[in-house]
Amino acid sequence: MLCSLWRSGDREGRLNTHRHQATKQQGATDVTGQLRIIVLDTSPTTRKILEVILHREGHLVASFDDPLEALRALCRHGPADLLFLGLDLPTMDAFDVLKHLRGEPRFQSVGTIALLDERDGVLVRLKARLAGARWVVTKPLVRQQIVDLVSAYRLQRATSQESSQRAGSTILDDCETSLRLERE
Repeated sequence: MLCSLWRSGDREGRLNTHRHQATKQQGATDVTGQLRIIVLDTSPTTRKILEVILHREGHLVASFDDPLEALRALCRHGPADLLFLGLDLPTMDAFDVLKHLRGEPRFQSVGTIALLDERDGVLVRLKARLAGARWVVTKPLVRQQIVDLVSAYRLQRATSQESSQRAGSTILDDCETSLRLERE
């Protein structure tokens, strides 16, 4: 089962079997709205901060410091809902990770949030967006900013799914109307 593989992170980036249940505290999301989130960053501090924030919001998190291991996990266990992606990565840079994800149809739905350092300029921000990052966040990370981004993603996804369902039902209604007219 996929959900049992997602966990709070460890420094090696291995998957453990740890589930986090959402609390009923103010601001926590319902368990039924859990997202599967990958954090890919070389900084143990960044990974830990994101894990804590995201777990408190009730999401399942897998953390990695190696992009190749993260991509292997995605291939084995299916796409995540969201990817927090640090730009300074070993063996493969973040732009290559984005290129790989955008090149695979099953990963195109993964929402990507690029994690920039304070010293990264406008060109790096633009390059991240052009490479496929939906959002860009500058470190140091602020809890409310992360919560707002995840909420925006959930709202965008729900709106998109709702639009698809409405379009599908409209097509169905049109087909049923056409069938009735043909019978008459």
